[in-house]
Amino acid sequence: MRFILVLLLPYIIMADSIETLYEKVSQSNNYKSKVETLNVEFQTTKASVLADGFNVGGGVAYADIKDNSDSGLEYEAFISKDLNLNGSKIDNFLRQSSQYKNLQTKSLQNRYKVQIWQLYGDYCVAMEALQAKAELSSVYDEIKEHMQKGVEYGEFENSKLIMSSLALESLNLELSKLENLVQMYESQIKVLVDFDGQFECKNLEVDIDKLFDPEHSALWPMLESNVQKSEASLKMAHSSFSTLNVEAKYTDELDTNRYMVNLSLPLNIGEKNEAKRAIAMSQTSAANYKLEAFHNHYRHESNALKQRIDIYKKYLLSSEKTILQHANQLIKQSNMRFLAGEESFLSMIKATETKLSMIETILNLKIERHNAVAQYMYDYSIDPQGVKKW
Repeated sequence: MRFILVLLLPYIIMADSIETLYEKVSQSNNYKSKVETLNVEFQTTKASVLADGFNVGGGVAYADIKDNSDSGLEYEAFISKDLNLNGSKIDNFLRQSSQYKNLQTKSLQNRYKVQIWQLYGDYCVAMEALQAKAELSSVYDEIKEHMQKGVEYGEFENSKLIMSSLALESLNLELSKLENLVQMYESQIKVLVDFDGQFECKNLEVDIDKLFDPEHSALWPMLESNVQKSEASLKMAHSSFSTLNVEAKYTDELDTNRYMVNLSLPLNIGEKNEAKRAIAMSQTSAANYKLEAFHNHYRHESNALKQRIDIYKKYLLSSEKTILQHANQLIKQSNMRFLAGEESFLSMIKATETKLSMIETILNLKIERHNAVAQYMYDYSIDPQGVKKW
C-alpha cells in the first residue's frame, strides 16, 4: 500500500484552500434558490400593505324620456385611488421587513459556510488518518516479506505467513474504508458548491473567544429584527383608519354636466379587523419568546461546548503527539527485536494493531469534536471566516 502515499500527493500539492469554497457559496444554485425564496416572501409582504394604483372607468347609458322630450346617450367617467393614511407606519414596517430579510440572507450564507467548514474538516481529519494508516503498510510489507523468507528456509510455519497476509489485508480494508469516507466528504462538499478542484488541508481551528462572542452570531440580530418587524406590524393593525378612497367622477347627462368628488373612509372595526389585531399580537409575542429562548439556549449551549472543548484539549490535543510517538517507538523496537529473533510474530502484530486502534480512536474524537463545534456554529449562524484562528 505504499502507492497510497503517492496518490495522496495531489491533494497536498495541487489544491485550493477553503476560502475558495466560501467564495463560491453565492454562486451555488441551492443558495440562490433560497435567497430568491426570501425575496419572494418580502415582496409578498410588501404587496399586502401598499395601496393599489389609480382605478379608471366609465359607462354609457341611453335615456328614454317618457314625456316625449329629447332622448339620447349619457356618459360617465371616473378615476379613483386609495390613499394610505399610515404612510409613516407602513414605511417603518417595510424598512424593518427589508432589514429582517437581509439578516435572513446573511444567516443563510453563514450556515452554508458552516456546512462546508464541517465537511471540509471531516475530510481533512479522515485524510490525516488515511495517511497515518498508509504509513503502516510498509511495516506490514516488511513483516510479510520476512515471513515469506522464513517459511522458505523453514524458520516459520506457513500459518504465520497466512496470519501476516491477513493482517495486511485487514489494513487494506481499513484504508479502503477511509478512502471511501474521504470521497464521500468530497462529494458532499461539491453538492453544496460547484467545485472541480481538490482540497488543501490547513488548520481550521477557531478562535474560542470569538466563537462564544454573540457579536459573531447572525441569528441574534435576525431575531431582534424580527421583534422590531412584528412590533411595526402591530402598530399598523391598531390604527383606526388605514386608507382613504378618493373618487372623481364626471357625468354627461342629456341636459346636465355633472362633476362629483366622493370620499370614503373604511373603519378598522369589526370581527375581521379584531382577528387581524390578534394575529399581529400573537406574532409579536412569538417573536419575543423566540428571542428569549435564544438567549437561554445560547448561554447553556455555550457553556456545554466550552466544557467539551476543555476536555478535548486536556485529554487529547495535549497528548496526541506523545501517544503516536510512543506507538511508533513501540513498533520500531518490536520490529527490530522481531527481525533479530528476540520477539514473537504475534507481539509485532500486536504493536501495529495498537497504533491502528489509537489512530481510529483519535479520528473519532476529532470528528466528534469538530462536528460539535460545527453544529454550534450552524445553530447560531456563525460565520467560520469571522471566528477563524489566524
